[in-house]
Amino acid sequence: MPKKRKIVVSDLHIGKGKVVDGQINYREDFVYDEDFSDFLKWVVRDSQNMGAEFELILNGDILDVIKSTHRDGKVYKKDVFDFLNYCTENHRVFFEALRDFIYEGGKVIYTIGNHDHPIASPEIQFYLMEKTHLNLKFIRKEYFEAGVWIEHGNRYEAINRTDLVNIWFRDEKGEEYLNMPWGTKFVVEVIDSFSFTKPYLDRWRPLGKAIRWGLIFDTKISLLALFRTIKFVLKNRKFYDPIRRRSFYVPLNLVMDAMGHKIVDRSAKILLRRQDIKVAVMGHTHKALVWKYRDKIYANSGTWVPFVSFDTPQIGLIEKKNFVVIDIQGDLPLVGVFSWHGRSRIFEEIKQIDISE
Repeated sequence: MPKKRKIVVSDLHIGKGKVVDGQINYREDFVYDEDFSDFLKWVVRDSQNMGAEFELILNGDILDVIKSTHRDGKVYKKDVFDFLNYCTENHRVFFEALRDFIYEGGKVIYTIGNHDHPIASPEIQFYLMEKTHLNLKFIRKEYFEAGVWIEHGNRYEAINRTDLVNIWFRDEKGEEYLNMPWGTKFVVEVIDSFSFTKPYLDRWRPLGKAIRWGLIFDTKISLLALFRTIKFVLKNRKFYDPIRRRSFYVPLNLVMDAMGHKIVDRSAKILLRRQDIKVAVMGHTHKALVWKYRDKIYANSGTWVPFVSFDTPQIGLIEKKNFVVIDIQGDLPLVGVFSWHGRSRIFEEIKQIDISE
């Protein structure tokens, strides 16, 4: 039985580029194109040396379409195409690295998250592949193979659950705009309103604890963020759940749970109760970890974007380029979670963290 290797990365949040139309783009989070290119070269070399078939799973929120395209509280489909023009041009090294990876025999699978929700649309997928000359396989929900379950994880949070059937609405002029979940509207109307004055605000994790700490150490901005949050909640008291197909009032516990992303970890634990699932991998939380449940494994692929953690045991600036490696040969997959350091120090292993409650 040939050995198979799956490499999982998520939450790269690639935008239009560091410089757009001659101006610094403060909304750009991904400045690691060269690092990512070196990373994929190592994946190819190491996988080939061990004689393994290899594939890369881009596990959601790879392209930050939402933050880069919204205007007047909406994300218009025509602006998404414009975003892809800028993104593919200004991140050429990233997309060239993917092409080289495929040329060397690898496969690339793209699962949809909540920040790249528009890419669930087939015409946008086609345009992206046409622009990049990439052969990508898109997965709307979970990728499941050989006992390994991989998905972004946002669908377990009711306010971040995207509608993958009714992706677009039409306005009074007939223009198509994105059917955004409640959480995405919150990002657009509240978090991103600080993108120029306080661009670090969207990197606070988890947001609920961050605001409480901020009331002490950055009182003015935290009070303003809290005021805008309360105003937004009162204005948007209902959210539509695409699974239950009805609208609900937003309970405060759902908002706080989504801010901490704890439900993602809990949902992975529930998934592992299934006999056919041996490994569950999520993204979305930006917190890389590996956790053992009996003889099964839950891993989170973290992020490549620096963020400030207000959670123990890691408090402070976290700047690690995380990835998950799953080697399959036989019945039990081998799983590791690592941080990429580049040529001089290739990676370090992230030790097991117990998240049981």
